[in-house]
Amino acid sequence: MKKGFLVLNSVLLLILITHLTPQILGQEKQTFDLEKEGFIQIFDHETLEGWRKLSEYSGDCGNWTVEDGVLIGSQYPEGKGGLLVTKEKYKDFELYAEVKADYPVDSGLFLRVQPSMLSYQITIDYRPEGEVGAVYCPLGGDFLFHNPGVKEMWKKDSYNQVTISIKGQPPIIQVNINGKDVVEFKDQLVDGKYRVPEEGFIGVQVHPGESWGQGNRIYFRKIMVKPIPEFQSCHPWRMPFFTTHFPFLITWATGLIPK
Repeated sequence: MKKGFLVLNSVLLLILITHLTPQILGQEKQTFDLEKEGFIQIFDHETLEGWRKLSEYSGDCGNWTVEDGVLIGSQYPEGKGGLLVTKEKYKDFELYAEVKADYPVDSGLFLRVQPSMLSYQITIDYRPEGEVGAVYCPLGGDFLFHNPGVKEMWKKDSYNQVTISIKGQPPIIQVNINGKDVVEFKDQLVDGKYRVPEEGFIGVQVHPGESWGQGNRIYFRKIMVKPIPEFQSCHPWRMPFFTTHFPFLITWATGLIPK
């Protein structure tokens, strides 16, 4: 009897290992591949080092913890939320995150965040009337790009892969969710001025309000960033001038040199 029990435990353990190992190895390989591409982990899976609450906007509201290597956000006190932002500022960059959300919650990934909360938000508004993958600008015009159909491709019970690129000023914002391009948005000047400054924090959100389900949480398993060198986001007239006119310049210059 005891021997049979041990055999059964061994079989169950083997099944568990067989099932989980490919997932774990897949995650590690993906992280390694992203790091080879220049992505840096800005969440260390153990602490909130490098992050802080945007207290200028929401005081001490919102609760952020790290559990089993995952960054988890929830309302605190009940009905209250806030932003958790990086201590470092970023300008042009690609952002990669793996996100899961209880239903319903209202969250998002925030780009170029200012102390006032002025920023670009890629919404994770996982509620009946919400939008996932829309571009929203708190304090700067609200919705800039609606995306009502993307919520249908959001995976409820597993992690979603979100890749965001922001570059230039006014910026071009591109978003890919679970391997599908869902946003290509080019912002415009507002009354001759930039809508949002070209540099700011990266942020994640717990939204206040009763529509956030009681006890629900938002989960970030990975958050990685890849800064884009400034020359790659320069104005269109700068680099193309040299690439298109370089042969002419060489010919003109060599023609002036006495033989």
